[in-house]
Amino acid sequence: MSVKGRIESALASVAQLGTGIDWVVGGSTGLMLRGLPLTSEPNDLDLYIDEADFDRLYSLLSPYAVDSPVLSETGIYRSTLCHFQLEGVSVELVGGFIVSAHGCRYETKVSELLKPLAERVIVDGKYFVHTVPLAHELWFNVLRDRPDRYQLIMDAYVQDEAKHEDALKQLESYNTFTPGMIRKVHQMIAEKRTGVLR
Repeated sequence: MSVKGRIESALASVAQLGTGIDWVVGGSTGLMLRGLPLTSEPNDLDLYIDEADFDRLYSLLSPYAVDSPVLSETGIYRSTLCHFQLEGVSVELVGGFIVSAHGCRYETKVSELLKPLAERVIVDGKYFVHTVPLAHELWFNVLRDRPDRYQLIMDAYVQDEAKHEDALKQLESYNTFTPGMIRKVHQMIAEKRTGVLR
């Protein structure tokens, strides 16, 4: 089975077990499911969830757990983390994820923002899963200084900007970004739109 096939099978399993709990797919797997041209296939599956819902989903997935939940604070990141093996795929459950960088503080509010703004993707032919909005991936990768990733995301963003604008505005209004960083992101989008960035 292909990497994409294994990941979709793993997501189908999570969708079956985690019915009624708000979680979203992020990282390279989310971009792959959207059809973005990644330079390499994802090597794991990142699931974001609110801290309040973490224990419920962990309990349902616990037969597949390879470790116990821990509070992780490394560099610019803070979250509750644990890992599973599903369908041969390494799955990371990330609860209450916060990124603090460049004077900004970005919190992944799944139930309140990311899931309502998410794009639904069908996996395994019958299960809908929610992928984080492109605006999330854009800000996340700008904050962690990953131009290789945010340039790719901006390419997709400007192809259908109207579709993504509301998510960008909401994420910016619900989080703490410096005026300078907001200007930088909007300028990069404008330059990408006009073809200045190659």
